[in-house]
Amino acid sequence: MMFIKRFPSFLTFLVFLLGAILFLGMAACQPSKQSERITEQKSEQLGTQDLAKTRKPVEVAVAKTDEIRSELNLSGTIMPNAKVSIFSKMVGQIVEMPVEVGQLVNKGDLLAVIEHEELLLNKRQAQATYRSAEAAYNQVQKLARIQVEGQVAQAQASFSAADTSLQQVKDLSETRAKSQIQQAEAGLASLQANLEKIKRGARAEDRQQAQAAVDQAKASLSNAKSNFERLQQLFEDGAISLQSFESAQTQLDISKAQYQMSLEQQKLIEKGAQVEDIRSMEAQVEQAKAALSLAQVSSQTRSWEKDIALSKSQVEAAEAGLRTAQSSLEAKSWEVEILAAETRMIQTQTALNLVNKQLSDSSIEATITGVISARNFDLGSMAVPNVALFEIVQVEQLKVIINVIESDLAKISLGREVTINVDVSNTDIFGEITRISPTLDLVSRSASVEIKVDNPIGQLKPGMFAKVNIPVEIRENVVLIPRSALIGSQKEQSSVFVVDENNMGQRRQVKLGLSQGDTVEVDGIADGERVIVAGQFSLKSGDLVRVVD
Repeated sequence: MMFIKRFPSFLTFLVFLLGAILFLGMAACQPSKQSERITEQKSEQLGTQDLAKTRKPVEVAVAKTDEIRSELNLSGTIMPNAKVSIFSKMVGQIVEMPVEVGQLVNKGDLLAVIEHEELLLNKRQAQATYRSAEAAYNQVQKLARIQVEGQVAQAQASFSAADTSLQQVKDLSETRAKSQIQQAEAGLASLQANLEKIKRGARAEDRQQAQAAVDQAKASLSNAKSNFERLQQLFEDGAISLQSFESAQTQLDISKAQYQMSLEQQKLIEKGAQVEDIRSMEAQVEQAKAALSLAQVSSQTRSWEKDIALSKSQVEAAEAGLRTAQSSLEAKSWEVEILAAETRMIQTQTALNLVNKQLSDSSIEATITGVISARNFDLGSMAVPNVALFEIVQVEQLKVIINVIESDLAKISLGREVTINVDVSNTDIFGEITRISPTLDLVSRSASVEIKVDNPIGQLKPGMFAKVNIPVEIRENVVLIPRSALIGSQKEQSSVFVVDENNMGQRRQVKLGLSQGDTVEVDGIADGERVIVAGQFSLKSGDLVRVVD
């Protein structure tokens, strides 16, 4: 310390010396370090060039999260949703045909008219027959019961009349027979007395007796006439027999003859008898005897009993008629008559409806809305029931027919939306499965499947070829990579190369899922990772890679 204190200038000198040495040393080393730096830079440039030459070029794609679906790719034919053939139900000449092929028609539009003048005449006749049957039915409804009740009243009246006639026959038959005998006896006695008088010559008392005989014969004639008129009415009513009626008529004739003879006898008495007058009187006596014999025979045969029996049978018939009429009333027989009239009316109405149906059939209408695809007859041709006049197809909605093999049937279902592609359109067309055949074709082992497709602008035509894509399974939010990145095709043994942050290719095992076209679902790759799609087959895990476009 003392030395330092004593020699301060020495310390200063020493510091200065050290500084000078250091400066000189640094100045001597500077060229050597700069040379080394240049050498190192040159070495680094040479190493980079060698390293770039060892990296392998590859192409990559970025894994992304998206939706994928498994599809069945099939082909089919577009068919009309409905195709109908229009036939005529009758034979006849076509008198109207207002439509052409390709024309759009609605259901119910008129397509053709068949000649139908004869049907119009048949309709008029059927209408007249129906109106007549309807009027008869209405009349029967109003009068049928009244008629049955009237028949009962008429039968009651007939029974009463027959019973009255029976009583008259009973009261008059035997009395009439005895009266006829008495009248015949009195007439004979009168004639015989007159004959004696004529032979003796006329006296004052003879003239009086002749007048009395005339008066008696006149009274007998009046009585016989009244009896005949009464029995005539009974005969017309069927209450007495023809024999009784003829007997009464014979008695009337006898009374007329007796009256006429009494007049002639009176004239003879007044004038005096001549030979011929006596003979005439004798003949009248003989005639009177014959009349008496007839009356006696009639009485002996008791012909009135036959009249009574006939009257009784007429009463029984009238009583049976009354019972029948009453039974009809109790059984409401008028209802059967009404039913029969109603049946006739229905039959005529049916005949009229049949004619109207035939008239309706003469106008041929479209049964569906669609386009006329064929017209097989021209105006004026004869339509026949076994040849179609028109064909109509529906094109606003079509159907695609495809065949699905047995192993794929379980993958489809009704209502599944499908995608359809046709050559005339660059855009996807969507349809829906509406029918799956319940049976398989024995040859192809496939089932027919029908897909409904809307065709509002008419770009699709029946008969076109269609490609159909049916989604079988849809998976969302899964990692997708190009199929070209795969090494191996087995689901459990496939792998891919991934480029890591050091630009090294790292081989990674993946599990495959659904595939769609060139895209495949994988498990084992994260969203955003780069997978090698070209150049991976020459790589080993850990190799440096160079990404090229």
